[in-house]
Amino acid sequence: MTVGTYGNISCRADENTIAITPSGRDYEQLTPSDIVIVNMEGAVLEMGDPDERKTVDTGADAKGSAVPLRPSSELSLHLAIYRHFPEARAIVHTHSIYASALAAAHKDLPAIVEDLTQIVGGGVRCTEYTLAGTEELGRRAVEAMEGGRSAALLANHGAVCWGRNMKEALTTAEILEKGAQIYCIAHSFGTPFPLNDKIARTLHEFYLKHYSKRQRGEE
Repeated sequence: MTVGTYGNISCRADENTIAITPSGRDYEQLTPSDIVIVNMEGAVLEMGDPDERKTVDTGADAKGSAVPLRPSSELSLHLAIYRHFPEARAIVHTHSIYASALAAAHKDLPAIVEDLTQIVGGGVRCTEYTLAGTEELGRRAVEAMEGGRSAALLANHGAVCWGRNMKEALTTAEILEKGAQIYCIAHSFGTPFPLNDKIARTLHEFYLKHYSKRQRGEE
């Protein structure tokens, strides 16, 4: 769902601290010591390991010293979601193909399949276009998640999902991408029929009562 350095993930270390992937680091080369620790105000508490194996692409500063890894350029997006949704413990931001295709068309993804509706809480709304890396993008994403939705499409950009743990956040991103693909394919057969709000609520409540608790080890 990601290529090279695009996309980012984070998780809460505690109520005032998050761990987030660094900026400019290829995911195939990422190691645990590359992760950057910041507080909820966005201040960096611990940069990624600055040894020569774990530096940004420039490799060194003007004096030849290793350059510590910085937090993802989408840090403000993650912080906005954590602040608005206290239950969010992990966030996955992707540039997956079908979700990005809908985002490029500024289209919402209706609640057309049960698994997507269960885990997200309904359809997935698309934001208005906002420059990447800005605080406004975070505000737009939170607005699109109004009503407790756990995913949003970012216009001309990609998608962002949150979960009560990393497994749930990643699963949400995977199911969102599958749902977007199904929606695009369904259009070749006719008009997809979304589930109504009552059914969407029932499915989401069932998920929260059973599957979500199981993922958190509460059952």
